[in-house]
Amino acid sequence: MKPIIIDVDTGTDDALAILYAVRHPDLDVRGISCVIGNVTVDQAVINTCKVLDAASAGDIPVAAGAAQPLIEQARREGGGSHGPDGLAGIQLPEPLSHPSPMHAVDLLHQLIMASAEPVSLVSLAPKTNLALLLTSYPDIATRLEQIIFMGGSASEAVAEFNVWQDPEAARLVLESSVPITMYGLDLFDRLVVDRADVGLLRTHDHPAIWLAGELLHRRHVRHNDSDHEQLRLLGDAGAMVLLTNPELFVIEERNVAVHLQGAGRGQTQLSEASAPIAQLGADKSESRIRFAADLDVTKAASAFVETVYAYAA
Repeated sequence: MKPIIIDVDTGTDDALAILYAVRHPDLDVRGISCVIGNVTVDQAVINTCKVLDAASAGDIPVAAGAAQPLIEQARREGGGSHGPDGLAGIQLPEPLSHPSPMHAVDLLHQLIMASAEPVSLVSLAPKTNLALLLTSYPDIATRLEQIIFMGGSASEAVAEFNVWQDPEAARLVLESSVPITMYGLDLFDRLVVDRADVGLLRTHDHPAIWLAGELLHRRHVRHNDSDHEQLRLLGDAGAMVLLTNPELFVIEERNVAVHLQGAGRGQTQLSEASAPIAQLGADKSESRIRFAADLDVTKAASAFVETVYAYAA
């Protein structure tokens, strides 16, 4: 089993990713760190513990991390499309499990150093916790197998939320020596589950399967035509499918830069990896990463649904 740690700002799609990761037979979830993003860091901890309880995985340690970005105040603290509580108003019991008293960065460090094999970090949130980890414990980079970086976009005209919320943190992570695979907004908006499958999940009596269905039911595709009304976005959970099923994705080597100034602050710029790495002044510098450029939507969605159904096995 692959040891992983998940960094979240638990909204509806982070919750889906947690449900998937906990049940996947190839993943060993060692811990979960929380950061401000979709909701406050304290609400993210509560949401995470509720989801773990539904998955009967309350023994996985959860810790609160950064309550603000590195430099600026949070640019959004409400749940947005996730609702005020981050879970779209789904009523779940108060968590039975209790979060770790450790700061998330210290928990991350402890779990990574204690692992006998390299750990994969799956980052589904603003990158503040990861940036603090890599700057506080620079030697940790050699103990990480990879970072799955949910964030960014190949479109220069769009600033994806996780990068936009803390551009300095995103840049620090991308410039680290850890191998990085970026799962950006380009695929985020494409990986969907059919509403018929969602309906079946919602009628199941297992709490984790039911919760996955309820979460998906609230995740409408952002289009108005009737065909798209039949679909529900996996969102951040797609990055977890990338981790477990890389054969379903087209991965390209790219250079990436994060804009830190002006109207484009928080935007990412991707270029072909054949182009030389260039220092681009105070606004941005480039790093070489792996970029998920395309995917088999049907097979990736099936991989998610099949894993969630395994809770009933």
